[in-house]
Amino acid sequence: MRAVVERLKDKEFTKKVLGSHSVRSICEHILMALVTCFNLADDKRDESVYKWISQASKLEMMTKWNEYDSRLADVVREIPQGTIEVPHISDVPFEIEAMDFFMQYVLHTTHHRGQLALALRLLGKDVPGTDYLMFFREKAGH
Repeated sequence: MRAVVERLKDKEFTKKVLGSHSVRSICEHILMALVTCFNLADDKRDESVYKWISQASKLEMMTKWNEYDSRLADVVREIPQGTIEVPHISDVPFEIEAMDFFMQYVLHTTHHRGQLALALRLLGKDVPGTDYLMFFREKAGH
């Protein structure tokens, strides 16, 4: 999916194709979600990265997104233990199991990858499938 985004012309990247959403705004949201995930998990409060995302080039965003995706996959593979406090979605912070916390970001970014796939199709792009089993089939060369 990132490879398709990387090949977009700037005008396509920023064109609003899903209501008020462009491919860029969807990618920003995915990246911001991943950054939030690791800021909370690492107990960091560095807000400067959000401004960086809003100003980053397409290539910088795709590179950082790839890094965070890889990190998330590594964390989930290890079946994280313990709890993580979630302070950002309600007035009162709450704790959830670490595995549930990380799975939220796997599921949340998957949802937005679906939006991204639709946006790219509306731009007339050939988009790879988003089915997880098909991903492994293609990866195996079948």
